[in-house]
Formats: sequence, structure tokens, C-alpha cells
Amino acid sequence: MALSGAGFDADERASGVDVSVVGEAEPRRISDPASGPRIASAPSERDHARVAHILRAHFRDVWRMVRRFGVPENSADDATQEVFIVAARRLADITPGSERPFLLATAVRVAANLRRSLGTRRECAEDEQTSEGVDPRPSAEALLDQKRLRQMLDRVLDGLSDDLRVSFVLYELEGLSSPEIATLLGIPLGTVASRLRRGREAFEIEVARLKAELAQKGGV
Repeated sequence: MALSGAGFDADERASGVDVSVVGEAEPRRISDPASGPRIASAPSERDHARVAHILRAHFRDVWRMVRRFGVPENSADDATQEVFIVAARRLADITPGSERPFLLATAVRVAANLRRSLGTRRECAEDEQTSEGVDPRPSAEALLDQKRLRQMLDRVLDGLSDDLRVSFVLYELEGLSSPEIATLLGIPLGTVASRLRRGREAFEIEVARLKAELAQKGGV
């Protein structure tokens, strides 16, 4: 894939979240993760247990996804919690086993809305601080290398348009197939193929640009 050829590692850590932040369950359509009528009944103990399980199983992945979709690191926790709040409110209509596709679709929309509200696609990578969720076990040198690679990947992804970025991230970083991306985003399979092709081309251009910049600064 394009990432392995450029020397990037897709793995990234994220911080935890208090289960109490999620709201009550309400039904929704899987194809539109940010919509759906609210119901009056209170969530059951089974609903609370299911939401807690979804949080434990998917929080790290969702945090990583909203970051890769362009959410600044200092807003990633809030965006991630918003994804799970939406999931909790639409819990009744999420088929067991389909939680990840729902969370992915919700993360795409939450990230897009947050970027618009901030008036910027993301903060400058050089100003980022290491996430609190980073595993403290690796050495300081290893963590520094991971952070640098993460920052360089973020800078490269920032060179892609939103449509190309989302499709590229879902395929190259999250491992979804083209049909899965088409279903998730509600677009034709041919559109996915076109976006992936153009996304790879743009990615390679941005990688070459970054390498040239680093070479001028003596960074490579």
C-alpha cells in the first residue's frame, strides 16, 4: 500500500474516556449516523452495558480515525466522545456486530463538522503535543520517533482534499475494502476507485514535497 512504501506506521494510541459521558439510546438509520428520532423510554441496564462495551472495544480506533480525518489533537477527545454520544443515542438501531461501520460513518461526519466549526482543517503538526494516551512503556527515543512519523503523516494527509483524505484513510489506514467504503459513504464504487487513485497520486506528491523540504533543512 501507499503508506508502507512511504515508511509510515498506521498504529497510534489514544486516551480513555469516562463511560458516564454517553447519553440515552434512541433509534436511527445506519446510513445516516447523525440523524434519527429520539424516543422517550429510558435506557436499560443492557443498553448501558452495551455502550460500555462499545467504548472499551472501539475508543482507541475512533480517536485515531478522527485524528486521521483532520481533527486537531487538542480536540480529538471531544470529537471521539461526540461519536460515542451519537452511538448511544442511536443504539437501538445499531445491529450487533455492525458497531464499527456505524462508528466510522459517524466519525467522518463529526470530524467534518468540527473542522468547519473550528474554521481550519487541523492545527499545525509542529505545534502538537504527545497524546496522553501514548503507551508509556516504549523508550523516550522510540516515542519521539513515533511522534515524528505521526506528525509527518499528518502533514502529508493535510495536502489531500477532504474527499480524497477520507477514502484514502479508510482504505490505507483502516483496512476497509472499496465496496465497504462505498457503502459507508453512500457513493458509487467507481467514485471510490477514482478517489483512491487520485488520493494515492496526491499522497505521493505530498511525500515527495515533504522529503524535499526535509532534505533542504538537513532532516534526511
